[in-house]
Amino acid sequence: MSLSEFFSRLFRSGGPGSAPTARSFAPSAPRQSSAAPPRIHRVQPAYEPITPITPPGLTTPSMPRYRGRNICDWDDTVVSLKRTGDLEGALTIATGCMKAMQNAALRNPDNAMEHYVIEVCKIQHKMHSYDAEISTIEAWLGLNITAPREDQRLNLRKRLAKARECSAREHGLDPSPHKEEWHAFVEQEKAAKRAEQERTSSQQSMNSGAMSTSQRRPSLIPSMDELMLPEFVAVDFETANNLDASACQIALVKFSTGNPVERLATLIKPPRGLDKFQFTYIHGITSSDVRNAPMWPDVAPYAASFVGNRPVYAHNASFDSRVWRSLDSFFGTATFPQQFFCSYRLSRRLIPGLPDYKLPTVVSACAPQFRLNHHEASSDAEACGRIVAAIQCSPVLRKRLDSR
Repeated sequence: MSLSEFFSRLFRSGGPGSAPTARSFAPSAPRQSSAAPPRIHRVQPAYEPITPITPPGLTTPSMPRYRGRNICDWDDTVVSLKRTGDLEGALTIATGCMKAMQNAALRNPDNAMEHYVIEVCKIQHKMHSYDAEISTIEAWLGLNITAPREDQRLNLRKRLAKARECSAREHGLDPSPHKEEWHAFVEQEKAAKRAEQERTSSQQSMNSGAMSTSQRRPSLIPSMDELMLPEFVAVDFETANNLDASACQIALVKFSTGNPVERLATLIKPPRGLDKFQFTYIHGITSSDVRNAPMWPDVAPYAASFVGNRPVYAHNASFDSRVWRSLDSFFGTATFPQQFFCSYRLSRRLIPGLPDYKLPTVVSACAPQFRLNHHEASSDAEACGRIVAAIQCSPVLRKRLDSR
């Protein structure tokens, strides 16, 4: 039996409510900039696409696209091609993503994401195309776009020095000036990383210290009774950087008897000192986008009211629960849900045979008609909820949980 046939049989009717695999939603409509507090929007429980809703807060910026996909969604493909040795194929896609980013950055410098330039350079260097690597970096720097991240700009300058050194050797020239320059950039990069690690460790220690032992849940997998509660909420956070309290977007989607019925989604302005945007290349959110967004104390009471006493799920809940706790700790709020579970761990335990358990893979198996806009918080949260709803509706999967 093929994997697709297996899942087709696995998710037949037999659980509460309608099977959640037949519904998909159109993407949210653009919103006007506003710092108004979040409002809850009811979703019509229909099987055909509904009229796009307008969540609160500010609109999430559009990620540049290549071949009809967000450029961040090509990362796994590029990695896979590199792993199998298809460097030409990887370079073609990476270059396309880089050019899409460059065009967006020329329209608005806030869209600059040097991650995509670095990825092209890595492949060119591995192919020993040093002159091409030099041209790539010089062309990008020649656009005179302000560095969005100093660490990535430093990385590019280090790569440029190394490529010039290799090119000089290749052409029989003296490489020593470029080698010295490369060593200088290596030392600068090490110093910058040490400073960043110290800052991160200090912040994470503060957050960890504020978390009591009773707050640490030993398991993120629900019991059968907890799983089968008719209502639950799925959540997804996006963060500005690797500091947990740097949340810049939250989405909450409420499910009832297998169907999404309400959602709350908004951008969040990170607190001063934690507002360095390093993950724009993943979710497309910049500091400009959150300038007028509400901060967590403004969002927290609405989030708490939205959740109520319902269990909350996230895909990789160890991350999202940590972000939520850190926000509460930093701002002195008390909104962390009493029950917090993980659809990633749940699916790993109950659905064997998937190539991986990343959100796109699992939701594709559990809800194949749902169109995921990965790293857009509202879409990610709904995808998580659809996974849980599909498990609720599958007698086979419920039996597996009950037997463990």
